[in-house]
Amino acid sequence: MSEGSRAVISYTDNTVEELQAKGAQKVLGLGDIRLYECPLSYLTEETAGLMRVVFLLDSTGQLLFEGGWADQPFWLAEAYEIYRSEKGRITDARD
Repeated sequence: MSEGSRAVISYTDNTVEELQAKGAQKVLGLGDIRLYECPLSYLTEETAGLMRVVFLLDSTGQLLFEGGWADQPFWLAEAYEIYRSEKGRITDARD
Protein backbone atom coordinates (compact mmCIF):
# COMPACT_ATOMS: atom_id res chain seq x y z
CA MET A 1 0.00 0.00 0.00
CA SER A 2 1.33 3.47 -0.80
CA GLU A 3 2.33 5.87 1.97
CA GLY A 4 -0.56 8.17 1.07
CA SER A 5 -3.04 5.36 1.64
CA ARG A 6 -1.52 4.02 4.85
CA ALA A 7 -2.25 7.28 6.71
CA VAL A 8 -5.00 9.42 5.21
CA ILE A 9 -5.74 13.04 6.06
CA SER A 10 -7.93 13.73 3.05
CA TYR A 11 -9.29 11.28 0.54
CA THR A 12 -8.44 11.67 -3.12
CA ASP A 13 -9.90 9.61 -5.94
CA ASN A 14 -6.61 7.67 -6.15
CA THR A 15 -6.59 7.01 -2.39
CA VAL A 16 -10.19 5.75 -2.39
CA GLU A 17 -9.47 3.55 -5.41
CA GLU A 18 -6.36 2.05 -3.79
CA LEU A 19 -8.09 1.40 -0.46
CA GLN A 20 -11.02 -0.28 -2.21
CA ALA A 21 -8.72 -2.38 -4.43
CA LYS A 22 -6.77 -3.59 -1.37
CA GLY A 23 -9.92 -4.12 0.69
CA ALA A 24 -8.29 -1.96 3.37
CA GLN A 25 -10.12 -1.31 6.60
CA LYS A 26 -9.54 1.68 8.85
CA VAL A 27 -7.48 0.55 11.86
CA LEU A 28 -7.39 3.73 13.91
CA GLY A 29 -8.30 7.40 13.82
CA LEU A 30 -5.98 9.97 15.39
CA GLY A 31 -7.58 13.38 15.14
CA ASP A 32 -7.75 14.14 11.41
CA ILE A 33 -5.59 11.13 10.45
CA ARG A 34 -7.13 7.78 9.53
CA LEU A 35 -4.69 4.85 9.66
CA TYR A 36 -5.17 1.85 7.40
CA GLU A 37 -2.18 0.03 8.87
CA CYS A 38 -1.18 -0.79 12.43
CA PRO A 39 0.40 2.31 14.02
CA LEU A 40 3.24 0.15 15.36
CA SER A 41 4.46 -0.29 11.78
CA TYR A 42 5.56 3.36 11.89
CA LEU A 43 7.88 2.83 14.87
CA THR A 44 11.50 2.11 14.15
CA GLU A 45 13.89 0.54 16.65
CA GLU A 46 15.39 4.00 17.18
CA THR A 47 11.95 5.48 17.92
CA ALA A 48 11.15 2.69 20.38
CA GLY A 49 14.46 3.35 22.17
CA LEU A 50 13.71 7.06 22.38
CA MET A 51 10.27 6.30 23.81
CA ARG A 52 11.85 4.08 26.48
CA VAL A 53 14.23 6.88 27.49
CA VAL A 54 11.38 9.42 27.71
CA PHE A 55 9.15 7.07 29.74
CA LEU A 56 12.05 6.31 32.10
CA LEU A 57 12.82 10.02 32.48
CA ASP A 58 9.17 10.75 33.23
CA SER A 59 8.73 7.93 35.73
CA THR A 60 11.98 8.53 37.66
CA GLY A 61 12.35 12.30 37.36
CA GLN A 62 16.03 11.75 36.52
CA LEU A 63 17.64 13.39 33.52
CA LEU A 64 19.86 11.49 31.11
CA PHE A 65 22.97 13.59 31.90
CA GLU A 66 24.03 15.43 35.03
CA GLY A 67 22.91 19.02 35.40
CA GLY A 68 19.65 20.58 34.34
CA TRP A 69 17.71 20.69 31.12
CA ALA A 70 20.30 22.99 29.57
CA ASP A 71 22.81 20.13 29.89
CA GLN A 72 20.61 17.64 28.01
CA PRO A 73 20.79 16.99 24.26
CA PHE A 74 18.27 18.90 22.18
CA TRP A 75 16.68 15.68 20.86
CA LEU A 76 15.84 14.61 24.42
CA ALA A 77 14.34 17.96 25.38
CA GLU A 78 12.30 17.99 22.17
CA ALA A 79 11.08 14.40 22.63
CA TYR A 80 10.11 15.06 26.24
CA GLU A 81 8.27 18.24 25.26
CA ILE A 82 6.26 16.31 22.64
CA TYR A 83 5.53 13.55 25.17
CA ARG A 84 4.30 16.00 27.82
CA SER A 85 2.17 17.85 25.27
CA GLU A 86 0.51 14.62 24.10
CA LYS A 87 0.06 13.40 27.67
CA GLY A 88 -1.64 16.70 28.53
CA ARG A 89 -3.84 16.54 25.45
CA ILE A 90 -4.99 13.02 26.35
CA THR A 91 -5.64 14.03 29.97
CA ASP A 92 -7.68 17.05 28.82
CA ALA A 93 -9.70 14.87 26.44
CA ARG A 94 -10.59 12.50 29.30
CA ASP A 95 -11.81 15.34 31.55
